[in-house]
Amino acid sequence: MSALRGIRLEDRILIAGQTGKGKTTLARYLCESLQPIRTIVFDPKAELVFPGVVACRSPLELTQHMRDPLVHFIPSGFDREMLEEACQIVWETPGPYLWWVDDVAEISSPGYCPAGLRAAETQGRAQKKIVLAITQRLTETHPVFRSQSEHIFIFTPAPILLDLKTIAGNVRREALDLDRQLAELHAEHGDYSHLWYVRATDELRRCAPLPATGPPPTPTDDEQLEDDACEDSVSA
Repeated sequence: MSALRGIRLEDRILIAGQTGKGKTTLARYLCESLQPIRTIVFDPKAELVFPGVVACRSPLELTQHMRDPLVHFIPSGFDREMLEEACQIVWETPGPYLWWVDDVAEISSPGYCPAGLRAAETQGRAQKKIVLAITQRLTETHPVFRSQSEHIFIFTPAPILLDLKTIAGNVRREALDLDRQLAELHAEHGDYSHLWYVRATDELRRCAPLPATGPPPTPTDDEQLEDDACEDSVSA
């Protein structure tokens, strides 16, 4: 099963960009494209809405809903003990599932990441546990999300240069080159356009904005998995 060309059920995904520039739209698109699969959403800022789904607020409530097809967890606080327990519950749940962590900088830092979430990033592949991490600030997240992700999306307008320097080595490009490419892409396609790095092929794909409405494409086989959002790719 694949949502967009090259994304598999065991992959890790990182989406970075400024507020309101398309990160959540892409995350929803990916989730919808990968269905049917259990989806577990950690929403630390309580910004996401899933009609008909009651949000969990504690590790106990999370445990009670872990068999649901869509789990929406809004932590009641940011106490590390509570976050560790919640992340361990998810990690110990058998795959396959997609673990969407919205604004991962809220529950991690450059020097800290809950053990269960870190395990899913480093060991979840064999158990088909997808981690989809979103951040506004690459420098404020734990490096495991940059180093382990098979797919990295960077939205326009370009992040600050410090963030580009932080991610540059993980996408095998120079920070100033990333800045230039993002500026050119933004000038051509405007907000919501993005670069998509594919680690397996070392491609840096230039992607126009996703459609504002409508369901994701449903290709009939792998040979037809043409990504309509991406106009071309650039290899190193």
